[in-house]
Amino acid sequence: MSQNKVKKSKRPIRVSQSFIKPKLEFPVNYYAGIVIAVVAFLLYMNTIKLSYALDDTAAITDNKFIQQGISGIPDLMKTDFWHFSGPALGYYRPLSLITFAIEYQFFGLSPHVSHFDNVMLFALTTFLLFLLLSRLFSGYNFIFPFLITILFALHPIHTEIIANIKGRDEMLSFLNTILMLIFVIRFYDSKKRLFLWLSLLFFYLALLSKESAMTGIILVPLFLYYSGNLKIKDLLKKTFPFLFVIAFFLIQKAILYESVNVVIQSENVNYPYHDEMVRSSSAFMMFLVFLKMLIVPYPLMHDYSYNQLPAVHWDNIWALLGLAGFLTIFIIGLSGLRRKTITGFAICLYFILISPAFGFILLRGGTFAERLLFSPSLPYCIILTFALVKLTRTTLTKKISFAFGSIRSLLFITPIFLGIFILYSLDTISRNPAWKDSFTLFATDLKKGPDCSLIQYHYGCELMNLYVKEKDKVKRNEYLDEGLGSIKKAVRIFPHFSDAYYSMGNNYEFQAYDHQSHAFLDSAINSYNMVIEMDSKEYRAYLRLGYVYRMNGNNEAASYNFNAAYMLNPDCTDAKTQSEQIKKATGLDVRVKPRTRQ
Repeated sequence: MSQNKVKKSKRPIRVSQSFIKPKLEFPVNYYAGIVIAVVAFLLYMNTIKLSYALDDTAAITDNKFIQQGISGIPDLMKTDFWHFSGPALGYYRPLSLITFAIEYQFFGLSPHVSHFDNVMLFALTTFLLFLLLSRLFSGYNFIFPFLITILFALHPIHTEIIANIKGRDEMLSFLNTILMLIFVIRFYDSKKRLFLWLSLLFFYLALLSKESAMTGIILVPLFLYYSGNLKIKDLLKKTFPFLFVIAFFLIQKAILYESVNVVIQSENVNYPYHDEMVRSSSAFMMFLVFLKMLIVPYPLMHDYSYNQLPAVHWDNIWALLGLAGFLTIFIIGLSGLRRKTITGFAICLYFILISPAFGFILLRGGTFAERLLFSPSLPYCIILTFALVKLTRTTLTKKISFAFGSIRSLLFITPIFLGIFILYSLDTISRNPAWKDSFTLFATDLKKGPDCSLIQYHYGCELMNLYVKEKDKVKRNEYLDEGLGSIKKAVRIFPHFSDAYYSMGNNYEFQAYDHQSHAFLDSAINSYNMVIEMDSKEYRAYLRLGYVYRMNGNNEAASYNFNAAYMLNPDCTDAKTQSEQIKKATGLDVRVKPRTRQ
């Protein structure tokens, strides 16, 4: 009887490194957080000298409200994120735009200031992330959250978010979500209502940064669940106030957001999986792509639209493996969640953070983008760090001293992490210069993604921009020919690419003017008519047709197309002016399409 009692008392208690919060608690090492922030800054310091690239033009340089400085903020609170670049997509993200307006107020259009601010924001994000993880993993030495956070800081998948100024919306969303979680845990620890109000404030700011921050309503109970021994009823009670923030945000958007018809585009180059026959199978195939890019972030590209990652059906092995992987990881996560393991926490966190990207593909057939893995890379870093800790049998539940017996467990894990750090750093630092400007970005990524219609199109357009600026006739022709070739490739990849046909028409017009030959005008007419076939409301195609027909001497067709352009867009004063000139010179004012083929 007594022997049985002795055996029972010697059985080890199941409180191990697999639990988020072992018995011991360690104070936060703020110096470690500062080291991480400095490393993050140095890693992206070479982006400060870069110019505007890609979406920076639409978000900043073409945004008239931003160029009003602080006085433009009221308008920014009411407009779509892409208000000045095309149809409204329903993206209400005023916070990053407001920061751009503030920068403009004091520094004008300065890409270097904006890049510097992006780097500083990322450094601050890594510091606050370390504080959050230090509280969450309070039963582990600071080395554990330190390794996780510095892995996050170095991960190359983040280059798009930091090197592309427009990526600030994603970064601000994650930064404010971190602050929300820090203060909600502090409220749980101290019961001080100030911390609750601060957490609600930062949740609101996260929503103003990007709508996907709504996942924070699920993050709150997850983090509180792992921070203590709360029952489900208590978790729901503490999460309830955040529902009011979401409601307030949605009401604000409904009241302030510009009253325009939101265009849900589904059959263009950015939606390669819009066909319902391939949408779900392609989504699970993309689930594997997510994991691959987190584990092996190479090669990095700014665009993965049609047809860089072709759609697949359910008879494709990658779709089946993706579904199997999804279900397996999900089941492991639920099992770990019940036992409060680190693996369970990381997997649940991953599914929550990846849900907007996965849903975008599954529900709308949208494409993958590296920026969508910015926050989901955190749970990957947690799992990788924890797996290496367990594999090398490193003990991180004791204080680190200078005694060999205390640090010998780190001797195995240190070279492994050092190797990962070096690889990640080299990949990140070498990727950053690709974001120097749009032309450099497109030329760099075209080598990696020749099957991407959008990259081919953008590269061709950039060459045409160079053609306009170039004075040397030989170089002008080289730019024009190469640009046309790239745009033609874009159309071959995606035959319904109306913007590419429009640019093709521009190219033929330029050649007609350069060579003083009308032979190219027929090709321009065909290109613009292809645009109208795909989108009968594209006023730009009608406008260009008006100019081409007027050059050809066909005033009747020119008058019709100028009038059509003006009817579709009353702000197109060029169309109105040209129509009036034709009427004054010839008496023609054609409102009905001529019978002659255009």
